[in-house]
Amino acid sequence: MSNLKKIDTPKVTVITVSYNSEHFIIPTIESILNQKFNDFEYILIDGNSSDQTVEIIKSYAAKFKEKNISYTWISESDEGIYDAMNKGILMARGQWCNFMNTGDSFVSNETLQEVFSTVEDYNNIALLYGNKIVQNKQIESLPLKALTYGMIMGNHQSMFFNKHILKQELIYDLRYPIYGDYELVNKIFLNFGKAKFHKINVSIANYLGGGVSSIPSFQKRKDKFLILLRHYGIIGFMIGVYYSIKEKLK
Repeated sequence: MSNLKKIDTPKVTVITVSYNSEHFIIPTIESILNQKFNDFEYILIDGNSSDQTVEIIKSYAAKFKEKNISYTWISESDEGIYDAMNKGILMARGQWCNFMNTGDSFVSNETLQEVFSTVEDYNNIALLYGNKIVQNKQIESLPLKALTYGMIMGNHQSMFFNKHILKQELIYDLRYPIYGDYELVNKIFLNFGKAKFHKINVSIANYLGGGVSSIPSFQKRKDKFLILLRHYGIIGFMIGVYYSIKEKLK
């Protein structure tokens, strides 16, 4: 049983980044617009799309206003997905930041309410995370130990980052253009410790897949091993290689 204490409902910032996402963005926006939780803001960062994405983004302004939900968006060139996410972080006013990118969505209209309208106090938690749904199947998050051998323990869209605790630590390192989400979560793990992570038994995100960090690539492997070498030394690097080979043989 959790020993977390009671807290008033915190304010959440949901951030979406997009680029030429006209075929995927509507379900994502609708998922956020229809949340029954009433204490959140929505920030949408577009990377200067050349298709109809921006027109779609503009068309939702009135709908968010009708529901009295703060809706802020920009469209401009950036240096990649994590640069765009950093822009969202700088604009965020909420205690908790969630990154729900195009193609993905909250599992239900009650998801934010289910996570935050509870008797538990998450004030001292740096990173709150749950499970994901992929093709109608729930996927459990991994043990936190997975971070030490180069794997993010959960789905990034199913995480909430406590900006009040993390402060300047809540920023993506642009040196890792593909696996920046792992670098951020691993950095939080190393700097704040296991006690500042809290898993909830809630499926938070419907995950479409196909994100930059979910697809095997040379750059992803390069990012991973550079991060492991930087934070865990040669032993951590070798452990990461071992688990990478083990995963391939499954």
